[in-house]
Amino acid sequence: MNQLKSHFKISHSSLQWVMTVLVAGLAATFSNAAPAGDYFETPGPWEDFPRTQPTPKYESDVAADNGYTFGVTKAFSPYKDPDISETEGLPNPLENHDFDSYNLIVVVSKKSDPYWGKAQTLRVYKRDIGLHYYWMISSGQKGFETASGYFRPQAFSSRHWSGKYDAPMLWAVFFNGGMALHSSLDRQAMQEMGNAAASHGCVHVEDYRAEELFHLVGHSGFGPVDVIDRNTGRKTGGKAQSYKTLIIVGPTGHWGQKGSATTRVSTIVKPATRPAQTKSKKPAKPVALKN
Repeated sequence: MNQLKSHFKISHSSLQWVMTVLVAGLAATFSNAAPAGDYFETPGPWEDFPRTQPTPKYESDVAADNGYTFGVTKAFSPYKDPDISETEGLPNPLENHDFDSYNLIVVVSKKSDPYWGKAQTLRVYKRDIGLHYYWMISSGQKGFETASGYFRPQAFSSRHWSGKYDAPMLWAVFFNGGMALHSSLDRQAMQEMGNAAASHGCVHVEDYRAEELFHLVGHSGFGPVDVIDRNTGRKTGGKAQSYKTLIIVGPTGHWGQKGSATTRVSTIVKPATRPAQTKSKKPAKPVALKN
């Protein structure tokens, strides 16, 4: 419990989140529908803090914040953003007209590839801005690989706990059943960023960045979007009501290209200003839990 409390004292909005929940009442429950799977369990306390359950609407999660201040500048040591110059020459998904109905596009690269970029990295593209963030991640380990393809957000759970693996999944954005983009609390996970070493299929993101991404997806807008084929990245002709975020996990079919073409797109992405690197003055203590 003391280990978890130390984390809440450090993260810039975790304490605010806890106070909001306590004011609302510890008996609050979350009844919205959730994806099926062993990742989920009935609501209950988590080291004296209420857990959240997956909800299909960002606005239904207790951490939803219409006035959230974007612009992540902090990081838990020893995490450090990769060099944004590594993204030069990679294809820009915002220029693909099949994705015009999406305001936010997240590209996860599991393996190094001329089309997908450096292994174990994540790029965030924002409509009217371009490349917004470039981060290191850790995807599923051998035998528990993260699914490849094109996905939409399915559910949100800011203070989730995996019943299947008995581990925290903070700032979770579920995109494929029990698989989610989320933070991890333990120090080892910070050291494993950049390697497919830590998770059972989820994509681990540094804590402050996972929080930022949670809110970016929640603020991306909700409405009709074009349904994208999971394998090819092309429009199917269907429409769906969804948050206007597309989550792409590569390697998979190249967007905007027919069949299995592998010609590299030469579009040069103009990166946004690189976020500042600020180490936490009091790093979180190790928590020997993994998802």
